[in-house]
Amino acid sequence: MANDPKDTSASLDPSELVQVFAAIDPTQMRMARDLLEGAGIECFIFDRENSRMFGSSAAFPTRLMVHRDSAEDAFARLKELGFPE
Repeated sequence: MANDPKDTSASLDPSELVQVFAAIDPTQMRMARDLLEGAGIECFIFDRENSRMFGSSAAFPTRLMVHRDSAEDAFARLKELGFPE
């Protein structure tokens, strides 16, 4: 898969952002972000305003993005805390 963050066969662009987590619950999103930032992984929340505007609908989850070169570590840390892949 071309955009699979776990696929290391393609040349990596470390500035490219990939999704490591999505949620409709703002508390879960903050916990995931705090976990990654505490580990020194720069992360960004996308679609926060869309999710709020549409009432935290499952159709519009917020997405947690990290740089591609940090994705593997981010997935591992989120999994340790019990967040789904």
